[in-house]
Amino acid sequence: MTIRYLILVILLVFIHGCSGIRVSQDYEQGYDFTKLKTWAWKPVTNDSYGVVDNELLDNRIRTAITRTFNEKGYASAADDRPDFYVSYHLTVKQRIATRNVSSSVGIGYGRAGRYGGIGIGTGTEVESYDEGTLLIDVTDVADNRLVWRGISTQAVTKHTDPQASTQVVDETVAKILQQFPPGQVSK
Repeated sequence: MTIRYLILVILLVFIHGCSGIRVSQDYEQGYDFTKLKTWAWKPVTNDSYGVVDNELLDNRIRTAITRTFNEKGYASAADDRPDFYVSYHLTVKQRIATRNVSSSVGIGYGRAGRYGGIGIGTGTEVESYDEGTLLIDVTDVADNRLVWRGISTQAVTKHTDPQASTQVVDETVAKILQQFPPGQVSK
């Protein structure tokens, strides 16, 4: 019974550690988000947002943002005067993680019956990984003022399959925009 409990705890810690996508938001308090009905991409003369060197990733992010806003009931502006502009920015930085203690569990069955063991290592493990941060900004058109920002941070995984890349982008954008508008968590 104790071994089963230990395995369950380790599995839950592992799953929680792999959940991966952390999101947060910041917004202007007191701003009336209910007046926002139509949106458009924020116009820029230089590529000050977007993924400059990866048009495929840029298209995935823009498609996911467009789809999510449409699903939330916001319409793409047919004229040149939307209620709000949307822009995004993506950064990837290399990070280093260290662990001072590691552990493992082994369970088996043999001629002598069941057996198990727990190993604990005390050497320092150093791991390098890429961490991506995606910011999605909502800007009030009337005075060109940032009124909401959604942020996602997660470890970047390498995908050789375009469908897997698209799925990660879709999940990330949906989780960020789930917070918009503030105070109203949508499904």
